[in-house]
Amino acid sequence: MGHQEKNNIIKKNIFRAYDIRGIYPSDFDEDTAFNIGLALANKIQNVKKAVVAMDGRISSPEIKMSLIAGLVKGGIDVIDCGMLPTPLLYFATKSLQIPNGFMITGSHNPKYYNGIKMVVDDSPLFDKDIYALFDWINNNYLNLNKDKKYNVKKNNQIITKYVERVKEDIFIDIDKKFVVDTMNGVTGNVIKEILDAFAIDAEFINMNVDGNFPNCSPDPTKEVNLESLKKRLYKSNADYGVAFDGDGDRLVIIKKDGIVIWPDELMILFSKSILLKSKNAKIVYDVKCTKNLKTAIENSNGTPIESRTGHSYIKQTIKKEKAKLGGEMSGHIFFNDKWYGFDDGIYVFLRFLEILSNEEHLIEDLLKLPTTYTTPEIDIDFSDNNHFEFINKFINQNTFDDYTISLIDGIKIMNKQSWGLLRASNTTPKITLRFESSSVDGLKNIKNAIKSAILKIDNTLDLPF
Repeated sequence: MGHQEKNNIIKKNIFRAYDIRGIYPSDFDEDTAFNIGLALANKIQNVKKAVVAMDGRISSPEIKMSLIAGLVKGGIDVIDCGMLPTPLLYFATKSLQIPNGFMITGSHNPKYYNGIKMVVDDSPLFDKDIYALFDWINNNYLNLNKDKKYNVKKNNQIITKYVERVKEDIFIDIDKKFVVDTMNGVTGNVIKEILDAFAIDAEFINMNVDGNFPNCSPDPTKEVNLESLKKRLYKSNADYGVAFDGDGDRLVIIKKDGIVIWPDELMILFSKSILLKSKNAKIVYDVKCTKNLKTAIENSNGTPIESRTGHSYIKQTIKKEKAKLGGEMSGHIFFNDKWYGFDDGIYVFLRFLEILSNEEHLIEDLLKLPTTYTTPEIDIDFSDNNHFEFINKFINQNTFDDYTISLIDGIKIMNKQSWGLLRASNTTPKITLRFESSSVDGLKNIKNAIKSAILKIDNTLDLPF
């Protein structure tokens, strides 16, 4: 590499716990992507090949080109799969038997973000491996000698292969009607072809891929973004609605009355279905999920395993425990029974349709769950980025004598009736909280217990609960 200024251009804050993500072009631009390509090439030790795809964001083509240039310069053969949802990139690594895959995506973030999700040697890169990329770039001289002339194989067969593969062992025969909202994300590119293969009666909204996201931010777990889907569902008298996030690895399903089946409730459905076939299977879920999920797994003779939040942690736990299913409150769900253990919103929807076809009583069972009172996720912003420090103080300076305590991820306090969770977000400088109880009073009590403990550490915080 030519001797140049030591690299101060790469921003450290874009290297996150589960991926790389930042605002384009101020934090994350083509030069950054090129250097990350070089760092990833250095990281790939076994098979010197990688597959690359991108979402529909306006900056994605440029970022993809630069990342590929860096990979190629670092000695990696690249197969460019074009514009695809993230799960189809994961599928490409399995289908092409290339254990390294890189997805250019800003996921569900607002339009001016972009980033990279990374699989190296068949495992998602996360935590220290991602931070090590920054160190590697920082310890080498910044390389801006981008060589635009490189040969890359293109592969536009992934969607066809995906349809062939899911048709092998998913059986759907259904006469219900669905409304599908792809929120102008990249799933709009492929979803019709996949649902047509199963003869699903669906109508589509916000289907054109548009990096400006004119309708709403592409995050279906925020109920405010489901307005247009609810309206259309009501109008068209369809049975269910489904909304996919910006890059297609998460979804939310809505019943015809507009009530959301939240991802942790979907997990109850899928757990029961899997446990009918695989006795004693292990099922992984994150600390934010309803306690009804743990109970449902135990009642169906499964083994519940609680994990840290974050798709990379869930994947790692699934692999280690050989679990058949994993999922988290944010909508990432991972089937590892007759699928590959990666998060795939499209595949999750197909499995939901399969249950509707063959085990509809399981969906009726969801109506019989014990009522719980929950809060959505509550965020407290820490603009000076000291949210991890705050959590440490909170844990060290408070005792919760009447509760059992779990420190898997932040701190979760529990009694028979209720639980409250306080954890530092790995993706933004904030603390997130969630509460659940089997009674209104219980919910109030656990909120107050955590509220007074927070104010003991910092009584200037403005608490929105």
